[in-house]
Amino acid sequence: MMFGFGRKKKEEAEKAAAEEKAKEEQITRQMRSMNDQLSSKTKEIADLEKQLAASSKQAAAGDEAKKKLAETQEQVRKMQLEVAKLQIEAQTAQNRARQAVQAAEQAAAEAANADTEPAGAAAGSSVAAPPELAVGVSAWVRKAGGMNLRLRDRPGLQSNAFAGLPPGTQMTMLEGPVPLDNYPWWRVRVSDGREGWVAGSELVTQPED
Repeated sequence: MMFGFGRKKKEEAEKAAAEEKAKEEQITRQMRSMNDQLSSKTKEIADLEKQLAASSKQAAAGDEAKKKLAETQEQVRKMQLEVAKLQIEAQTAQNRARQAVQAAEQAAAEAANADTEPAGAAAGSSVAAPPELAVGVSAWVRKAGGMNLRLRDRPGLQSNAFAGLPPGTQMTMLEGPVPLDNYPWWRVRVSDGREGWVAGSELVTQPED
């Protein structure tokens, strides 16, 4: 159930990221088109200024050139405002796309680790620590079910899980148990030197074949 939820959350986050990316690309294309138009209008203004200078001795021609120049300058002003708005929209879309990608990556990580929660967590069942566990003894991750066991930075299901310990991983009990979220939590040191907290209900005191 948790794994399916993680996959669905991942798919929704990836879809949102793709939509935000498409919006960002569309705004970028609009900005490119608007900049091309601005470049064309700027050239038109330069040509009109030359025309105005050349027709300064002819009053009628000069008035017409001035009118055309003013109209073109107003068009450029409006286009520059549009470009500024598009730049703001592009920055907003870029930020949303980045956030959506981060959400997708987090959802993917959660989906990948969905199978590492201790058995019984979803059902909220109360699981007692094996009586033989004690500080200083060695323990191993239970092989039954073939799931990794999360190594956390502190006790509890809301803590940060920074590693997954495969079935059969050996460790030394350093502190505990701390009852929280229906699990007995133990601080352990893994054989490779890493330390953290695990749910003791998924540990055995003898290596399994």
